[in-house]
Amino acid sequence: MAEVERRPSIIDVARLAGVSRQTVSNVLNGRKAYFSDDTHARVTAAMEALSYRPSRAAQSMRSRRTMQIGYHMFGEQLEAVNGFTLTFLQALIKAAAHEGYHIVVFTHHEDDPLQVFRDLVARRGVDAFIVSESQVDDPRARLLAGSGVPFASFGRLAPDLPQQWVDVDNVAGIMELVDYLVAAGHREYAYVGAGGGEYWKRERLEGVKLGLAKHGLRLPADAVVHGSDSEIRDKVRDLLSRDRLPTVIVTSSDAVAAVVVNVCNSAGLRVGVDIAVTGFDGGAIGLLTEPPLTSVRIPVEKIAAELIARCQAELRAGPTGGPGVLVPTEIVRGGSA
Repeated sequence: MAEVERRPSIIDVARLAGVSRQTVSNVLNGRKAYFSDDTHARVTAAMEALSYRPSRAAQSMRSRRTMQIGYHMFGEQLEAVNGFTLTFLQALIKAAAHEGYHIVVFTHHEDDPLQVFRDLVARRGVDAFIVSESQVDDPRARLLAGSGVPFASFGRLAPDLPQQWVDVDNVAGIMELVDYLVAAGHREYAYVGAGGGEYWKRERLEGVKLGLAKHGLRLPADAVVHGSDSEIRDKVRDLLSRDRLPTVIVTSSDAVAAVVVNVCNSAGLRVGVDIAVTGFDGGAIGLLTEPPLTSVRIPVEKIAAELIARCQAELRAGPTGGPGVLVPTEIVRGGSA
C-alpha cells in the first residue's frame, strides 16, 4: 500500500525558519506586535519553501473565528446590467482569499434590510461585514457600530460613525478627465447621469462644472440630463436633435455611457469621431461598447484590499479610530473620446 505523503506542519515551518511555533502562529494571525519584519520574511519564506498551507479549521478553532466576511448587496446590484458590481466582487473575493478569508455574499428579502444583519450578528455567522452602496448616514453602519461588530464601508460615512470607509475622489477623478478632454480640443459639453440623490452622483456632476470652470468653460443647464435608462434615451435623443451638438457627452458611469453610445449609434453618429462619450467605472462594460469607452477607472483591487485590511485591523485590535481613505482614480483611454 502506497505511503501517504505527510503534509508539512507548523512545527516544520518553525524549525526551517529558526523560530518558535508561537512565532509562526503570530505571523499567521497577523499579530504584528510580536514579530519583526525580518522574522516575518523568514517565516513566509519557510512556508513557501515547504508549500505549507495552514488548516482553516484549526485556525478557526484557535481564534474562534469563522474566517468569513459578510458582503451585503441590494437587489439592484445583482442585476446583470450592473457590471461594476461583478468586477468589484471578484476583486473582493481575491483580496479576502489572499488573507485566508472567504466572502459570504448576502442580500435581504424583507422590507427591513437590517434584519439579516441582526441574524448574522446574533449567531456569529461571519467575523466582519463589508457594506457597499452606502449612504452617508447608513443604518447598516449604525447597527454594526452599535453592536461592536467589525466592519468596513465602500463609501463615505457620517462624521459620528466610525470612519471605516474607503472611497474614490469623484470630483478629482472627473476633473482629471475634463483636463484630458479639453487638451483634446473639446469645448462643447453635455452631462448625462443616472437618477437619484446619492452623493457620488452629485460629486461627479460637480467635478465636470469645476473642471470646465478651471479652463474658462461652462456646462449649460440645458445640457444636463438625469433619469432612468428609458428617460436617458429620450433625453439624449432630444439633445442630439438640436442645431448645436455637444462635442462630448460626459456620463456618471459606464452603464449610462453604454446607453448613450447606443443612442448616438442609432442616430447615425460615429462615437469617437462625430461625438465623444466618456464613462466612470472603467470596468467590463466599457470594453463591450463599440468603440471601447474612455473612462475614469475605479481601482477596485486597491479598494478591495483596503476594505479587507480594515476589517482585519478591527478584528485584531478593536476599533482603530482611524480616518477614511480616498483612493485615487485613473483615466482609461478607449476609442470613445
